[in-house]
Amino acid sequence: MKPHVLCFTLVCACVLLFTLTGCKRNPASLVGIYSIEENGSLTETVRIVQRGDAYFISEKDGPYWLIPTEVTSVDNREVGKILGTRVTGISEGLGNNLVAVLQVPKGWRLGEFECKTGFWLASSLGPLELHKD
Repeated sequence: MKPHVLCFTLVCACVLLFTLTGCKRNPASLVGIYSIEENGSLTETVRIVQRGDAYFISEKDGPYWLIPTEVTSVDNREVGKILGTRVTGISEGLGNNLVAVLQVPKGWRLGEFECKTGFWLASSLGPLELHKD
């Protein structure tokens, strides 16, 4: 085999291996309960649960959790559709066409919104910072 063909084959194999092992998204890291800060105190708002290979989001209404709805991994483009603006820098996200819970680097910004905790909720009402319990 010619040296450049062998080199190209090795590079392709390494890229494939890296893609299959090192770049996997991990939506399970978003499983948990999220609160919003109101008047200096935290109020539980949404939770993400995993059942088998599926993920579900539910909203808290008073002391009760509402019926969960299924969510899937979302990316920058899909979150941009929810918010009606271009979005970049999302590390991980679970959502549907109405809402998404997202993880970003702490200090991430979207216009005037700054996410200090690294977690936020995207909805048609705009971004809302979350605190993961």
